[in-house]
Amino acid sequence: MMEMENKEMKGSQENMETDQRQREHFQDNSQTVQIKSRQTNPVMRKNARFFLIMALIYSVCFAAAFYRNYIGITFPLITAATLAVCGLFLKKNNIPWKNSNWCYLLGCILLGVSTFLTTNIFIIFFNTVGILLLITVFMLHQVYDDSRWGFGQYLVNMMFLYLNMIPEVASPFIHLADYLKKGRKFQRKNKTVFYILLGILIGLPMMILVIALLSSADQIFSNVVGDLCYKLWRQILFSPNVFLVLFLMILGFFGIYSFLSALTLNNMPQWNRQRKKQNPVIAITFLSMVTVVYLIFCVIQVVFLFTGGLLLPEGYTYAAYARQGFFQLLFVCLFNLILALCAISLFEMNKILKALLLLCSGCTYIMIASSVFRMFLYIDTYHLSFLRVLVLWFLAMLVLLMAGVVRTVLKPEFGLFRYSMTVVTVCYLVFSCGRPDVLVAEYNMAHLKTDISYEDMEYLADLSIDTLPVLSRYDFEHENCNRAQGEYVKEYDYYEPVVIWNYDNLIGRTKASGCRRCLLNQRLHEVLEDTKDMNARTFHLSRYLARKAAKESFAIK
Repeated sequence: MMEMENKEMKGSQENMETDQRQREHFQDNSQTVQIKSRQTNPVMRKNARFFLIMALIYSVCFAAAFYRNYIGITFPLITAATLAVCGLFLKKNNIPWKNSNWCYLLGCILLGVSTFLTTNIFIIFFNTVGILLLITVFMLHQVYDDSRWGFGQYLVNMMFLYLNMIPEVASPFIHLADYLKKGRKFQRKNKTVFYILLGILIGLPMMILVIALLSSADQIFSNVVGDLCYKLWRQILFSPNVFLVLFLMILGFFGIYSFLSALTLNNMPQWNRQRKKQNPVIAITFLSMVTVVYLIFCVIQVVFLFTGGLLLPEGYTYAAYARQGFFQLLFVCLFNLILALCAISLFEMNKILKALLLLCSGCTYIMIASSVFRMFLYIDTYHLSFLRVLVLWFLAMLVLLMAGVVRTVLKPEFGLFRYSMTVVTVCYLVFSCGRPDVLVAEYNMAHLKTDISYEDMEYLADLSIDTLPVLSRYDFEHENCNRAQGEYVKEYDYYEPVVIWNYDNLIGRTKASGCRRCLLNQRLHEVLEDTKDMNARTFHLSRYLARKAAKESFAIK
């Protein structure tokens, strides 16, 4: 009896020692456990059929949306479809929804709608880039724990995800192969379908060879069957339209599949370790040197420009003075923003460094005010242009971004990246949906009316067709030509051939003569020609309004 009790006590002691060794082993290999927990997510392999079919359906929608139609009503629709595919991916992964992501989704939809409202190439391009960036940030925020990611870390991780997409282009083939291996039993039950497909592949080249031989042997057969096959071959199978559709489908399929597959790799750097920051004395030294120069410049601005009765250097007009220094100031303001971000990220904070960063930020605000003041002087003389509106918008956004920098200096745990994303998204939405071309045309025509010069009129007409409804409201007389007022003609008095870019492609165009009426008529006629085939798929609001203005101008029903 005593021996049995001793054996039991000895066994329990051995079990306790074993448990202790396992706990020590777990603690010693905590890093290994962390790595194992971040293995590739197998959800796309396990659900290969679902994701392959989903990507194929998306590719068809992608091709239908963008086939010879890059700005129509299908643009916001394909944006919504992309977000829906991302939502299905998250649901299949059982990833809980984060309420903070609604702002990214709303931003994507609004950018898609903005593209439907304008034909400005600059805005359309950056709308597309903005949608891609917002979707990327949205999915990273959903899939990963980004609470410890700083501004620079977020940018690095986004680039890391894009680089991972390159090898993942092969993932559809790998996943399909795995699915076919697992589905061998299913294939055995459906051998008939397999044999039929195999027979079609073997018989198709044989049928082509036989048709070619019989067509050369008999003219009647050639006229009936040979011509039909020739048209099928040249006009359908090898048509440029077919290649364009196939290209768009391939782009849509592999684009969405490789993006989702890259997210399942689960290999994003987690930034768990806090990087040791540099000695603040370095930053204090170079910031002190730069800030002294900024202070001198800001004192001059306050004393001589803002409150000194607009004192200008000898020989300068307000417009010349404004243009001379504006772009240099804009560059310095942007440089200060980058400088402050680098100082916050790379150097340890202390009271002196914080004070210098705040002082540098204050000087930046004065420089922004000087830039805005100079730009208003320039606009007062030469009126608005798209570039001037863009610059004023950028300065307004820079004010808000610098406010985020100031907040980060005072409160280091402030989420600067999310704040910056929100500011840039909201500000860009205001700019994009505000239709700046229309704003420029409205402002300039309100100030110049029918006294506008031919060159200014030509600039407004070439911005985009967004401006044509505004220009068509003004009654210009024919000058330097032999045309009747408002006459609808396809020929004009031309000179100087030029090549320009419109919303579809590069086109050759000859300038109208110095007649503003002829110039406007030419642009309106081009709109009528470009929009005559507009249908439900290619419908675009700005093109519709321009077409409506052209019809009213030429009294066409």
